[in-house]
Amino acid sequence: MPVMTFCAARNRIGLDTLSLLVTAAALTGCPTDSDETGGGTGTGSSSGPTDPTAPGTSGGQADTGTGADTGSGDVADTGTDDDSSGSSGGEVNMQCERLGLPAAAEQAGQGVAWGEVAGDFSVETTFGPWSFSENYSGCDSYVFFNDVGDNTSAGLHSSMSEDLFVRSAPNVHYFFLTSSGDAQAGAEAWQSQVGGSLVQLSKAEQEFWTERVHFVTDPADQIEGSVGEFVAANPSNPVFAIDRAQTWDNPGSTSDTTTGAFATSSPVLGYVSRHYNFRYDQDVWLDGLRDTTQVAVIDDVEFAPDCVVGDECFDVQNGPFSNSNNWQVWPAEFPDAETMAGFDTMDLVITATCGPDSYADCGHWDYEAVVNHCDDDACSGTNQEIARWITPYARPGTRRWVVDTTALMGLVADGGTHHFNFGMIWNMNPSRWDLRFVLRNTGRGEASTEVVPAFSGNRGFNDAYNDVWDTVEFTPPASTTRVELVAIISGHGQDENNCSEWCNHQHEFTVNGSDVHEREFPGEVVAQRCAEAVDVGVIPGQWGNWTPGRAGWCPGLPVQPWRVDITDEVTVGELNTLDYEGLYNSVPVTGNKGRIRLSSYIVYYE
Repeated sequence: MPVMTFCAARNRIGLDTLSLLVTAAALTGCPTDSDETGGGTGTGSSSGPTDPTAPGTSGGQADTGTGADTGSGDVADTGTDDDSSGSSGGEVNMQCERLGLPAAAEQAGQGVAWGEVAGDFSVETTFGPWSFSENYSGCDSYVFFNDVGDNTSAGLHSSMSEDLFVRSAPNVHYFFLTSSGDAQAGAEAWQSQVGGSLVQLSKAEQEFWTERVHFVTDPADQIEGSVGEFVAANPSNPVFAIDRAQTWDNPGSTSDTTTGAFATSSPVLGYVSRHYNFRYDQDVWLDGLRDTTQVAVIDDVEFAPDCVVGDECFDVQNGPFSNSNNWQVWPAEFPDAETMAGFDTMDLVITATCGPDSYADCGHWDYEAVVNHCDDDACSGTNQEIARWITPYARPGTRRWVVDTTALMGLVADGGTHHFNFGMIWNMNPSRWDLRFVLRNTGRGEASTEVVPAFSGNRGFNDAYNDVWDTVEFTPPASTTRVELVAIISGHGQDENNCSEWCNHQHEFTVNGSDVHEREFPGEVVAQRCAEAVDVGVIPGQWGNWTPGRAGWCPGLPVQPWRVDITDEVTVGELNTLDYEGLYNSVPVTGNKGRIRLSSYIVYYE
């Protein structure tokens, strides 16, 4: 094992306190004092939400992914010192138990393609030998940095910092490989850079991550087992991963835009493991819905691209389209009204699969995707938006979105055949699409029975924005037990003050002339806000400006409905009113500040 690499890294960063390096120095055998620094708390993320829909409940604001819960607690307490020998053979590792994560049995795998099961592998490292099966926990993911001698690899080296670990989930292992040049020297170079990052953390964090960073001295394509086979089959990938499901996964782009330019960033890969936790939990949650009533709107239908690379009609700037399918009408068969009355919860589950080549058949941009409920079978009348999400930038693979449509169940409460259209602004992404409503009874004791349209539009946020909003009058039936205000709001465009995508704005709804409810987006248009929302579903590694926050949305995330309980402000059985006004800096909007996409409703429950 090299001795001087990490010591040199310590000297370069000018740290005077050897005790800070007590853990990191152990990586290379550097001498150190026995003094200890203060403990400190860890910054690694917890696993994803238990219920990945996280839609919010009545009387409050829905979770739109505006601030991820990244967890807290001393990483030293996460069980890295347990006495178990791994979960090979299906044993539950104490480490997973201490992290509060379910442990899955190791799978046999021989694949080398994205999405296939990754098999066992063994590596020689600067710390000694490491075997996947002997260290298999059942809840970890594995991210590989591979120096393939390109500009991305050079950027990953130069951008290495403690933020990689600050942003990471605690249940991830990092492997640092070399395909270009001498593997031993490459391992030492990786170790020096990673070690110099780790010493910036607390001692407890250093001790924790020391067990989870591996500097591989084998040439990457000669690693024994699945990793060597994967690298041999995919020699040009500077990053790849094995996710929580033990399948090969492409982390995607390594670029971040925090500095204002698309720059390769090692720390941006910290978000990958957190998304794997979300995705694993979401898959488990969706698997648990098998016994529910499901109504297919689009039943696993391929939207083939109208043009592909090489065709004269292919749009190089904007990528492939499938506009022959845009705004197509789809019938859906719901149970009869009596059966529908037995449900109190409805989610729309959207699944899209594209790739593996993002350039050939995945949409290049962050498109606004909308599902409308139609008044007739041709969608020729007034349509009501029932779900909205924003597509990720050119991100291949399978993506799932779960939109809470519980409040809008009154639109289909009569059962039978209903029609929906599905479209994107500006172009339909070519993918294999599956859209289905999931109906179930969760014991709420009441359900949405009627939906009254209020204010809707996709309008310029300017001097004329508020000119069209007439007062909405509504009379809840005497049998109504609860009344909700529901709105789907997102800001778009980059005009004055970078609005409405990159600025805060306010949306005031006034009930009966006096009770005001305001939806705004403070603190959302900040660096890394959408990246931090990987815990609630944002897909990392997008090939575009995905990391900063927007007003009410993120690329690759649903725009969940905002729901407010207004029961105490209305009189059931009598006429009530609702007014709306859009504001900027808390005054009526003026100038030209992008556009607002708005759909709002009054919902009655019984």
